[in-house]
Amino acid sequence: MKNRVAQLLFVISIAAIILIVLNKSVISFYTLIGFIMPITIIGIAFIIFIENRSPQSTLAWFLILAILPGIGLLLYLLFGRSRWRRKKHLRRSEEQRMLFREILAGKSFHLEMSSPLNERSTYLTHVIQKFGGGPVANETATKLLTNGDETFTEIIQAIENATHHIHIQYYIYRSDEIGTEIRDALIKKAKSGVIVRFLYDGLGSNKLRRSFLQPMKDVGIEVVEFDSILSPWLLETVNYRNHRKIVIVDGTIGFTGGLNVGDEYLSRSKKFPIWRDSHLKIEGKALYKLQAIFLEDFLYATSSLNTESWNHFMDSTYFPSQGIHQAEGAVQIVASGPSSDDTNIRNALLKMMSSAKKSIWIATPYFIPDQETLTLLRLSALSGVDVRILYPGKGDSIISDQASQSYFTPLLKAGVSIYRLKDAFMHAKIVLVDDEVASIGTANMDIRSFELNYEIIAVLYESNTVLNIKNDFEQDFKDSIEITWASFQKRSIQKRMLESLTRLISPLL
Repeated sequence: MKNRVAQLLFVISIAAIILIVLNKSVISFYTLIGFIMPITIIGIAFIIFIENRSPQSTLAWFLILAILPGIGLLLYLLFGRSRWRRKKHLRRSEEQRMLFREILAGKSFHLEMSSPLNERSTYLTHVIQKFGGGPVANETATKLLTNGDETFTEIIQAIENATHHIHIQYYIYRSDEIGTEIRDALIKKAKSGVIVRFLYDGLGSNKLRRSFLQPMKDVGIEVVEFDSILSPWLLETVNYRNHRKIVIVDGTIGFTGGLNVGDEYLSRSKKFPIWRDSHLKIEGKALYKLQAIFLEDFLYATSSLNTESWNHFMDSTYFPSQGIHQAEGAVQIVASGPSSDDTNIRNALLKMMSSAKKSIWIATPYFIPDQETLTLLRLSALSGVDVRILYPGKGDSIISDQASQSYFTPLLKAGVSIYRLKDAFMHAKIVLVDDEVASIGTANMDIRSFELNYEIIAVLYESNTVLNIKNDFEQDFKDSIEITWASFQKRSIQKRMLESLTRLISPLL
């Protein structure tokens, strides 16, 4: 807190000095701005150029800076600074995270497969782990949770049965009916002696008020904000959000997937009367990695990434060793973020989809792929693979929706089938390959999830849950309208122009 106050006072002092100088100078404020602005814009354009970003991202920034220089400058300061700057800011954090993983491995919390997978699954697990994914774990039971009612019922039941600890992390957590119900359940367990840690993203949950959070703090719940938007490091963090959704109870039951906490996820919103989503319940060995990811985020957010803090968690109460022996298949947790060396989740999904022999089915609320993903889907469809994309019938952002549709033409021409869910917002993030391998998690099929956000997915191998995912897909396809090449070609010239415009800035979304 003292550092933040000192930085704020420093900024105010510098601003005051500049204003005093300007007041006594013959140079007017507007003349000075008119002189500085072009130089600043040119300097930023040069920085973007030498950073060797993707051609699409570079072109998008050049256009914004040229057409709307003032707005472009503000957007760049908030959202445009590259991942290497974020990595520089978090270099010490990432080094400590890696040390945390080494400590975990040294404590024999590593995972081993006690029963083999088939050849294709085994190959994928090895490659995805090389790409930065966690170790594969069998003896892990999973359950697909469809929509809000089923998801929140399971989560609240797990919270009510907790005996040692509850870890809860969300990008969006609202102080509405379901948010209050879960908060009160956490308070009740904290009063009974259960340790509760509550982590929320500073931007996604920026509407949470002190009056809502204070009752949790009053009973000893550790309430922590991940990268506050009021932080002095705002320009370093505002574009890199923690989009993960994780709940872990007693180290034995965990949840992750598409649902945040809010009444809209229960289809109680006037704007979205039908909200289609999917979540995953996990029990068994794979929780090791899920727990580790939560603790890394929590300790970073509390500025406690140190060995002393880690050692507090290095026991079987947080990392129990037992698995679900009768569980079929295996689970591999993959996480990525702006401080990662590579786009782990994107690479894992590309490898999954490139292994397809029969089908690739994708559910996503936002579809803004990079060039590699777009090319893979096109070539897969052209080679005879059944490629389908399940997309919202009703979007929550006009810009993102139009930008997404700008990618439909090359896909439809290649034979990709695109379905829009009737009158519903499709918020699930799922990839299903050959009815054998599936991923479900928090990552959308867009550049932001691949490169900018902290995300997490679970890859499922040879599990009955994969068949349940297939069944949900088939029902969703029945409830959808397929977009045909002929019908899509009939859209108006105004809509085509809007798609083209939003396509230009899609790398920035």
